[in-house]
Amino acid sequence: MPIKPYNDFMRKDLDYNMNLNEKQMPNLLVITINAWSDVNSTGNTISNHFGNWDKHKVSNVFLRDEEIDNDCCTRYFRICEKDILNSLFSRKQLGVEVQQVKENKKKLGFKTIKNTKIKEFLIRKRPMLVLLLREIFWFIGFRKKSKLDEFLNRSNPEIIHIHTPTLIYGHRVLHYCHKKTRAKVVLFFGDELYDYKSYWPFDFLYQSILRYWVRKTIKIASINYAATPELCDYYSSIFGKEFKVLYKGTSIVVPHSKPHPKPLKIVYAGNLLYNRWKTLALLSKAIDQVSKNEEEFQLMIYSATPLSKEMSISLNANHSKVLGPKPFHEIKKIMQDADIVLHVESFEKKYMNVTKYSFSTKIVDCIQSGSCIMGIGPKELASINFLTQSEAAVIANSFDEIV
Repeated sequence: MPIKPYNDFMRKDLDYNMNLNEKQMPNLLVITINAWSDVNSTGNTISNHFGNWDKHKVSNVFLRDEEIDNDCCTRYFRICEKDILNSLFSRKQLGVEVQQVKENKKKLGFKTIKNTKIKEFLIRKRPMLVLLLREIFWFIGFRKKSKLDEFLNRSNPEIIHIHTPTLIYGHRVLHYCHKKTRAKVVLFFGDELYDYKSYWPFDFLYQSILRYWVRKTIKIASINYAATPELCDYYSSIFGKEFKVLYKGTSIVVPHSKPHPKPLKIVYAGNLLYNRWKTLALLSKAIDQVSKNEEEFQLMIYSATPLSKEMSISLNANHSKVLGPKPFHEIKKIMQDADIVLHVESFEKKYMNVTKYSFSTKIVDCIQSGSCIMGIGPKELASINFLTQSEAAVIANSFDEIV
């Protein structure tokens, strides 16, 4: 059964006629931290939400020096650390309008950008002192905005949408764009951002500032969406505003029967953050334990998350292998051909607190694949509870249950 497209929800919630044609669609500005790319999970979800919008009425402001890759938007404005440096030490205005490079990606193949060891460390560990220093850098450097003003004037958005970020400067950019355009703001919360996750001094300081900006952002929002009923209820109780559940949309069809020769292919496609990699390492260990004289299972991991030495040793084992990222159209085919597709969460309390109300959009991709789904993680988490209650997956809540 098809899940209702996001833009239909939005039009109804903003008092637009449900029968609008493309010429009547309101101008939409999407603000993203990363470049809008279908390769990463946030970009893929945004494309899913806005795939039926008139792309000539969609513009994007993004805050990383990365490659754009989507079919939903025509106008882009980039502000990244490099642009801030150029603005601070010259007379240049902040940011630059860019275009998506329309190359034949199928002929060229999928290219990944090699990160430096420092950048890989920062992605994995996210040290809070570095995040605070980056926020100070953005606070000092977010000046000379006439180029951004010109872009906003030409785009003339009536709606601004953002997947509510954990980075404070993302909130500051949103508020500036809202102040300049007076467009309606529509928020989506994929994760729980408001609770204190740690009480170490730098963590506590950063989280306190983030909480201030989350409250401020919710105040200017016309509509608030969240990924799970649990997160909607939690935020509604805190902020006294309505939050509506919004899943990633898909059309679910009856899968074709297929043979399952050994070794059975188990596929994980997603990030390895929040120590999800340790859960995959448990699965790899379990596969080793049950494999006797023949290879019963093969775990294949597709992820763009940089690997530490420990991660690489744990995941590139006898019956498991990390194969790096792939374009989404390839991932869909890989998941359809798999015998088992995975959704995993960490068993560590620190990360359980981060993901307790989250609903991974990868679950929708798993459902769409038509392959058997295996969910591994604590039963207290919203995503694992969803798979359990809907009887959509084989569930393991411990190592023994994995075995």
